[in-house]
Amino acid sequence: MRMANSSRWFMSLVLCGAAVGLAQTPDPSRKALADLLARVNSNWKANGILTEQYTSNEVHHNRNFDKKGKLTDESTAKYENVFVEGLPYRRKVEENGKPLSEKTAAAEEKRFNQAVEERRKMSLEEKRRGMYFGFHSSLPICCLLTLFDNRIVRHETVNGRDAAVVESVPKPNAKPANQDEETSLGWKETTWIDAEESVPARIEVELLEDRGHMLKGMTIRMDFVRLIDTPASDGQPERAVWLQSDSIGHAQFKVMWYEVSGITEQTWSNFKKFHVDMRLLEDSVQEVPGQQVDRPQ
Repeated sequence: MRMANSSRWFMSLVLCGAAVGLAQTPDPSRKALADLLARVNSNWKANGILTEQYTSNEVHHNRNFDKKGKLTDESTAKYENVFVEGLPYRRKVEENGKPLSEKTAAAEEKRFNQAVEERRKMSLEEKRRGMYFGFHSSLPICCLLTLFDNRIVRHETVNGRDAAVVESVPKPNAKPANQDEETSLGWKETTWIDAEESVPARIEVELLEDRGHMLKGMTIRMDFVRLIDTPASDGQPERAVWLQSDSIGHAQFKVMWYEVSGITEQTWSNFKKFHVDMRLLEDSVQEVPGQQVDRPQ
């Protein structure tokens, strides 16, 4: 997954800039940027497959406010993101800083057992589709190269690594091919692209139009952490995986005549690799535990 060409591209971009100031860094040629985004698209898809092999712990924190900014509701929850019958599963283990109540634990156990039964009845093809269902997104990252106007606006350091910051807005004449592409056009995206590996180290999106109960101006920021998926061996370079580590969303909602705002924060930690090897074995899925990888301190 390491892309030597992307490192050379980044260095040439720096050298062609007459000024070092962030705001004065010139855009590269259209072809250079198009080549970069093509690599990002390819690497993002490959990385998406790797991410499906990792379990994690998740903390979810939500706050709601009224029109005057007064806190009206706050809740937290902890989840274990694991695999059930070969597919990812999100299981709640804590609510508002306390273990689940007897009633909530029973409901969660029922939901878990239902998922087990449903997935045992799924065909191999249905399970394969389920493995990649969460990868497809209606955010611009799905189609920056085809549906968006892009420009490099500056360079920054993210977690000690060089990144080019790309701003993307929908093309006025964009022609989406499906519903995912169509919904992506409602967002503006800023992408921090790791210069060495040509993958997003950070993504921030802003909603450009009202959508359902969500009002224009909603923002979501996602950060990713780089881990070693496969160490270097036998002359082969190491392979990295980029896993989402943090997310924060700011939103305003309108329900009938009420307007409220909310902040939702999520963090993921304790990543462990759990290799899921799908084989045609009496139309079932065989799970093979693999290497465990802990998140660096």
